[in-house]
Amino acid sequence: MSYNRFIIILKCWHFVDNNIARDNTDRLYKIKPLMDMIFQKTQNLYTPGGTLVVDESMIAFRGRLLFRQYNPSKSHKYGIKMYKLCTPEGFTWASSIYCGTGPTLGTLDKPGTVVVNLADSLLDEGRLIITDNFYTSVPLAEYLYGRKTDLCGTLRKNRKWLPVDVKEKKLKKDSL
Repeated sequence: MSYNRFIIILKCWHFVDNNIARDNTDRLYKIKPLMDMIFQKTQNLYTPGGTLVVDESMIAFRGRLLFRQYNPSKSHKYGIKMYKLCTPEGFTWASSIYCGTGPTLGTLDKPGTVVVNLADSLLDEGRLIITDNFYTSVPLAEYLYGRKTDLCGTLRKNRKWLPVDVKEKKLKKDSL
């Protein structure tokens, strides 16, 4: 295929009808139907076990984009931030792309809302969700406990709603 033919196909390749009215707040409206269809099909084929992991990843991207992120600690410093709910085997069950601040859920903070939105279809089934210190919080643990789901993760000492005795506790290395 020639370069010009490829460019013509790329220009005409759409997943959404542009003539239909759209939600002006959704920055991913052009690829959202494709992403939803892919995850719906894969979720019908695979049932995850009792343990799930929430983490973020960076899709390398240096172009112009309103929601491009900069993270100096990552190997790809510029890119698109993506939250993922995965199984321990590495299967991505659900994902969402960070497009800027969004609404929060009740008393949960933004990272807690991300966890609940990703795992919503798998709650109330007695599963375990493992997170890192960015997501783990007391309100998230209480919310998930109310939805029959356990939470395991490290806690930051400066988190809001952390009990005083936990903040002041001096732990030795390799102790719980």
